[in-house]
Amino acid sequence: MAAESGASVGRKAAVIALSLLGLLAGCAYHGDSVTDIDNPAVQKFAWFSFLDGNDIRQACAALGPKAPARYRLIYNGQYEKQLRVYEIEATPSGGANLHVRTKGGTNLADWWIRDTADLLAPWRWRESTAALSPEEMAQFPKALADSGFGSGAPQGLRLPSQDFYWVASGCEAGQFHFYAWRAKQGRLDDAKFQDFLLRHDGTGLALRQPYVLGPEESSYRPAGGNGRNPSSNFTLQVRGEGIGGLINAF
Repeated sequence: MAAESGASVGRKAAVIALSLLGLLAGCAYHGDSVTDIDNPAVQKFAWFSFLDGNDIRQACAALGPKAPARYRLIYNGQYEKQLRVYEIEATPSGGANLHVRTKGGTNLADWWIRDTADLLAPWRWRESTAALSPEEMAQFPKALADSGFGSGAPQGLRLPSQDFYWVASGCEAGQFHFYAWRAKQGRLDDAKFQDFLLRHDGTGLALRQPYVLGPEESSYRPAGGNGRNPSSNFTLQVRGEGIGGLINAF
Protein backbone atom coordinates (compact mmCIF):
# COMPACT_ATOMS: atom_id res chain seq x y z
CA MET A 1 0.00 0.00 0.00
CA ALA A 2 2.85 2.37 0.85
CA ALA A 3 4.38 1.78 -2.56
CA GLU A 4 1.03 2.46 -4.25
CA SER A 5 0.56 5.62 -2.19
CA GLY A 6 4.01 6.81 -3.16
CA ALA A 7 3.36 6.12 -6.83
CA SER A 8 0.05 7.98 -6.62
CA VAL A 9 1.73 11.00 -5.08
CA GLY A 10 4.40 10.85 -7.78
CA ARG A 11 1.80 10.76 -10.56
CA LYS A 12 -0.07 13.73 -9.06
CA ALA A 13 3.17 15.71 -8.77
CA ALA A 14 4.02 14.91 -12.39
CA VAL A 15 0.58 16.05 -13.58
CA ILE A 16 0.87 19.33 -11.67
CA ALA A 17 4.39 19.94 -13.02
CA LEU A 18 3.33 19.24 -16.59
CA SER A 19 0.31 21.50 -16.21
CA LEU A 20 2.48 24.37 -15.01
CA LEU A 21 4.93 23.85 -17.85
CA GLY A 22 2.07 23.79 -20.30
CA LEU A 23 0.79 27.10 -19.02
CA LEU A 24 4.22 28.67 -19.31
CA ALA A 25 4.96 27.29 -22.76
CA GLY A 26 1.53 27.70 -24.29
CA CYS A 27 0.03 30.87 -22.95
CA ALA A 28 0.39 34.29 -24.48
CA TYR A 29 1.20 37.29 -22.33
CA HIS A 30 -1.98 39.19 -23.21
CA GLY A 31 -3.42 39.46 -19.70
CA ASP A 32 -4.85 42.44 -17.89
CA SER A 33 -1.91 42.83 -15.51
CA VAL A 34 -0.28 46.23 -15.18
CA THR A 35 3.28 46.22 -16.49
CA ASP A 36 5.49 48.09 -14.02
CA ILE A 37 9.05 47.89 -15.29
CA ASP A 38 10.10 51.04 -13.43
CA ASN A 39 10.09 49.18 -10.13
CA PRO A 40 13.25 47.00 -10.02
CA ALA A 41 11.63 44.72 -7.46
CA VAL A 42 8.93 43.57 -9.89
CA GLN A 43 10.48 44.21 -13.31
CA LYS A 44 11.17 40.58 -14.14
CA PHE A 45 7.58 39.60 -13.37
CA ALA A 46 6.23 42.32 -15.68
CA TRP A 47 8.86 42.03 -18.40
CA PHE A 48 7.18 39.42 -20.62
CA SER A 49 3.90 41.33 -20.80
CA PHE A 50 5.84 44.51 -21.48
CA LEU A 51 7.72 42.87 -24.36
CA ASP A 52 4.44 41.51 -25.66
CA GLY A 53 2.91 45.00 -25.85
CA ASN A 54 -0.03 43.82 -23.78
CA ASP A 55 -1.13 47.31 -22.72
CA ILE A 56 -0.77 48.76 -26.24
CA ARG A 57 -2.81 45.88 -27.69
CA GLN A 58 -5.66 46.52 -25.24
CA ALA A 59 -5.73 50.28 -25.79
CA CYS A 60 -5.60 49.84 -29.55
CA ALA A 61 -8.55 47.44 -29.51
CA ALA A 62 -10.57 49.69 -27.21
CA LEU A 63 -10.12 52.90 -29.23
CA GLY A 64 -9.98 51.42 -32.72
CA PRO A 65 -9.36 53.99 -35.50
CA LYS A 66 -9.39 56.78 -32.89
CA ALA A 67 -6.31 55.37 -31.18
CA PRO A 68 -3.22 57.60 -31.59
CA ALA A 69 -0.20 56.02 -33.26
CA ARG A 70 1.93 54.45 -30.55
CA TYR A 71 5.06 52.30 -30.64
CA ARG A 72 7.27 50.45 -28.18
CA LEU A 73 10.67 49.15 -29.26
CA ILE A 74 12.87 47.15 -26.93
CA TYR A 75 16.48 46.15 -27.41
CA ASN A 76 17.81 43.11 -25.58
CA GLY A 77 21.59 43.41 -25.56
CA GLN A 78 21.90 40.28 -23.42
CA TYR A 79 19.30 40.61 -20.68
CA GLU A 80 21.60 41.07 -17.70
CA LYS A 81 24.00 43.37 -19.58
CA GLN A 82 21.85 45.87 -21.45
CA LEU A 83 18.17 46.72 -22.02
CA ARG A 84 16.83 49.67 -24.00
CA VAL A 85 13.20 50.82 -24.25
CA TYR A 86 11.89 53.41 -26.73
CA GLU A 87 8.26 54.49 -26.51
CA ILE A 88 6.76 56.83 -29.10
CA GLU A 89 3.27 58.31 -28.89
CA ALA A 90 1.80 60.62 -31.53
CA THR A 91 0.55 64.08 -30.56
CA PRO A 92 -2.33 66.07 -32.10
CA SER A 93 0.22 68.36 -33.82
CA GLY A 94 1.41 65.50 -36.01
CA GLY A 95 4.63 65.05 -34.08
CA ALA A 96 5.27 62.67 -31.21
CA ASN A 97 6.77 62.31 -27.76
CA LEU A 98 9.67 59.89 -27.32
CA HIS A 99 10.48 58.39 -23.92
CA VAL A 100 13.76 56.47 -23.67
CA ARG A 101 14.90 54.15 -20.88
CA THR A 102 18.22 52.31 -20.87
CA LYS A 103 19.95 50.06 -18.41
CA GLY A 104 23.47 48.66 -18.68
CA GLY A 105 23.81 46.01 -16.03
CA THR A 106 24.05 46.65 -12.31
CA ASN A 107 26.28 49.58 -11.44
CA LEU A 108 26.76 49.88 -7.68
CA ALA A 109 28.46 53.25 -8.18
CA ASP A 110 25.01 54.62 -9.04
CA TRP A 111 24.06 54.12 -5.42
CA TRP A 112 26.47 56.91 -4.49
CA ILE A 113 26.13 59.09 -7.60
CA ARG A 114 22.33 59.26 -7.75
CA ASP A 115 20.92 59.02 -4.23
CA THR A 116 22.44 57.15 -1.32
CA ALA A 117 18.98 56.84 0.26
CA ASP A 118 17.70 54.88 -2.75
CA LEU A 119 18.76 51.28 -2.19
CA LEU A 120 17.48 50.29 -5.64
CA ALA A 121 19.35 53.01 -7.54
CA PRO A 122 21.88 50.63 -9.18
CA TRP A 123 19.01 48.74 -10.82
CA ARG A 124 17.01 51.72 -12.05
CA TRP A 125 16.78 53.04 -15.62
CA ARG A 126 18.52 56.00 -17.20
CA GLU A 127 15.84 58.11 -18.88
CA SER A 128 15.50 60.83 -21.50
CA THR A 129 12.66 62.42 -23.46
CA ALA A 130 12.48 64.13 -26.84
CA ALA A 131 9.84 65.82 -28.97
CA LEU A 132 9.68 64.51 -32.54
CA SER A 133 8.60 66.92 -35.27
CA PRO A 134 5.86 65.96 -37.75
CA GLU A 135 8.59 65.33 -40.33
CA GLU A 136 10.47 63.03 -37.98
CA MET A 137 7.27 61.24 -37.01
CA ALA A 138 6.63 60.61 -40.71
CA GLN A 139 10.12 59.15 -41.15
CA PHE A 140 9.91 56.70 -38.29
CA PRO A 141 6.94 54.52 -39.39
CA LYS A 142 8.53 54.23 -42.83
CA ALA A 143 11.81 53.00 -41.36
CA LEU A 144 9.85 50.57 -39.22
CA ALA A 145 7.84 49.28 -42.18
CA ASP A 146 11.04 48.91 -44.24
CA SER A 147 12.27 46.66 -41.42
CA GLY A 148 9.27 44.33 -41.72
CA PHE A 149 6.93 45.77 -39.11
CA GLY A 150 3.30 45.39 -40.14
CA SER A 151 3.97 42.46 -42.45
CA GLY A 152 3.13 39.79 -39.87
CA ALA A 153 5.22 38.66 -36.93
CA PRO A 154 7.98 36.08 -37.63
CA GLN A 155 6.23 32.99 -36.29
CA GLY A 156 8.31 30.65 -34.14
CA LEU A 157 11.29 33.01 -33.85
CA ARG A 158 13.14 32.25 -30.63
CA LEU A 159 14.48 35.07 -28.49
CA PRO A 160 17.07 33.85 -25.96
CA SER A 161 17.72 36.28 -23.13
CA GLN A 162 21.48 35.90 -23.61
CA ASP A 163 21.32 36.96 -27.27
CA PHE A 164 20.79 40.28 -29.09
CA TYR A 165 17.41 41.23 -30.52
CA TRP A 166 14.81 43.97 -31.02
CA VAL A 167 11.09 43.59 -30.31
CA ALA A 168 8.47 46.09 -31.50
CA SER A 169 4.79 46.46 -30.69
CA GLY A 170 2.58 49.25 -31.92
CA CYS A 171 -0.82 50.60 -32.83
CA GLU A 172 -1.30 52.11 -36.30
CA ALA A 173 -4.69 53.29 -37.57
CA GLY A 174 -6.41 51.18 -34.94
CA GLN A 175 -4.47 48.02 -35.80
CA PHE A 176 -2.03 46.31 -33.45
CA HIS A 177 1.21 44.93 -34.89
CA PHE A 178 4.14 43.01 -33.44
CA TYR A 179 7.55 42.14 -34.83
CA ALA A 180 10.96 40.90 -33.68
CA TRP A 181 14.48 40.93 -35.11
CA ARG A 182 17.18 38.59 -33.79
CA ALA A 183 20.83 39.15 -34.63
CA LYS A 184 22.23 37.06 -37.50
CA GLN A 185 25.96 36.39 -37.65
CA GLY A 186 26.35 39.04 -34.98
CA ARG A 187 24.50 41.73 -36.96
CA LEU A 188 21.09 43.40 -36.90
CA ASP A 189 21.04 44.84 -40.40
CA ASP A 190 17.26 44.35 -40.78
CA ALA A 191 16.54 46.81 -37.94
CA LYS A 192 16.58 49.88 -40.19
CA PHE A 193 14.93 52.03 -37.50
CA GLN A 194 17.81 51.61 -35.04
CA ASP A 195 19.85 54.65 -36.12
CA PHE A 196 16.77 56.88 -35.88
CA LEU A 197 16.17 55.85 -32.28
CA LEU A 198 19.81 56.22 -31.27
CA ARG A 199 19.95 59.75 -32.73
CA HIS A 200 17.19 60.79 -30.34
CA ASP A 201 18.51 58.87 -27.33
CA GLY A 202 19.71 61.22 -24.61
CA THR A 203 20.49 58.66 -21.92
CA GLY A 204 24.22 58.60 -22.68
CA LEU A 205 24.47 54.80 -22.69
CA ALA A 206 26.10 53.46 -25.86
CA LEU A 207 24.43 50.59 -27.67
CA ARG A 208 25.84 47.21 -26.71
CA GLN A 209 26.74 45.88 -30.14
CA PRO A 210 25.74 42.32 -31.09
CA TYR A 211 28.37 39.68 -31.80
CA VAL A 212 28.41 35.99 -32.61
CA LEU A 213 27.90 34.08 -29.37
CA GLY A 214 30.25 31.30 -28.39
CA PRO A 215 28.96 27.83 -27.42
CA GLU A 216 29.06 28.65 -23.71
CA GLU A 217 26.97 31.81 -24.10
CA SER A 218 24.46 30.39 -26.55
CA SER A 219 23.59 27.27 -24.55
CA TYR A 220 20.91 27.26 -21.88
CA ARG A 221 22.14 26.52 -18.35
CA PRO A 222 19.73 25.28 -15.68
CA ALA A 223 19.96 26.39 -12.06
CA GLY A 224 23.46 25.96 -10.67
CA GLY A 225 25.04 25.49 -14.07
CA ASN A 226 28.49 27.12 -14.08
CA GLY A 227 27.30 29.87 -11.79
CA ARG A 228 24.83 31.22 -14.34
CA ASN A 229 21.86 33.08 -12.91
CA PRO A 230 18.83 30.94 -13.83
CA SER A 231 16.36 33.75 -13.17
CA SER A 232 17.84 35.69 -16.11
CA ASN A 233 18.34 32.84 -18.56
CA PHE A 234 15.21 32.18 -20.59
CA THR A 235 14.04 31.88 -24.18
CA LEU A 236 10.83 33.43 -25.48
CA GLN A 237 9.09 32.57 -28.74
CA VAL A 238 7.05 34.69 -31.15
CA ARG A 239 3.56 33.33 -31.69
CA GLY A 240 0.62 35.13 -33.29
CA GLU A 241 1.02 38.88 -32.90
CA GLY A 242 3.11 38.74 -29.78
CA ILE A 243 5.10 36.64 -27.33
CA GLY A 244 3.60 33.14 -27.31
CA GLY A 245 5.41 31.63 -24.36
CA LEU A 246 8.60 30.44 -22.73
CA ILE A 247 10.75 27.71 -24.24
CA ASN A 248 12.63 27.38 -20.98
CA ALA A 249 12.64 29.47 -17.86
CA PHE A 250 14.38 29.97 -14.56
